[in-house]
Amino acid sequence: MSTSNGPRRGRGTRAGLTRDRILSAARDLDPLTLTMQQVADALGVDRKALNHHVTDRDSLLEMLAIDAFRRRFDASRADLGESWQDACRGYATALTESVVDIGAWLGHLHFTSPNDLSIVGPAEVVAARLRQAGFDTQTASRGMHLLVSICQGFARDVVMSGRSADDVQVARVRSALERSPGEYPALRELIESRIDNHGADQLRFDVDVFIAGMERLLPA
Repeated sequence: MSTSNGPRRGRGTRAGLTRDRILSAARDLDPLTLTMQQVADALGVDRKALNHHVTDRDSLLEMLAIDAFRRRFDASRADLGESWQDACRGYATALTESVVDIGAWLGHLHFTSPNDLSIVGPAEVVAARLRQAGFDTQTASRGMHLLVSICQGFARDVVMSGRSADDVQVARVRSALERSPGEYPALRELIESRIDNHGADQLRFDVDVFIAGMERLLPA
C-alpha cells in the first residue's frame, strides 16, 4: 500500500524522482528487509519508475551505504594536521568512525560512480602528503591501501562485536582454554588480561604501528 497521497505517477524523471528523493524515502527503512517496492510505495510511484536512478535492490543498498557514509564522513571534518603522520592519524580516525557509524549498511559500502568521489578529499590530502614527504608512488600507494585496510578491518570487528570490548572469537578461545588448564600460558596471559581491542586506544596503536613502519621506508 502506498504511504503517500494521490495516484501513482509515471516512470523516470516524469515521475518527479531524483536521487535525493529516493535516498530520503529509503534511509529509515531496515536494510535487512528493504525492497524496491517498499521505496516505490513510500514515494507513491510505480516500482519501475525507480529504474531510471537505481536498477535493483543491490544497487539501491549500495547507494544508501554511500549516502550514509558521506553524511557521516562529511560531518566528521577530519583534522589532518600539518604533517603526513597527522594526516594519516586524522584520516584513519574519521574513516573508522564513519564506517562504524553506518553499521547495517557496512556490507554494501562500495565506490562505483563519479558522484561517490566527493568524499575522497581527505584521501587526496594523505596521498599528497606522502608523496611530498618523499615516498615513491609504489610505497605511497601500498601504504594507503594498508591504512584503509586497517581502518575497515577494525571497523568491521567493532560492528560485528556489537561494540563490545570483549571480542566474540577471543571469548571462544578463552572458553576452550578453560578446558585445557596449564596449556598455552602465554596466550592465556594475553586473553585473561582482557584488553579492549575495539576501543580508541587500539585504533591509535594500529595507526601508530603503521606510521612507524612507513617511517622506516622513507628514503634517507
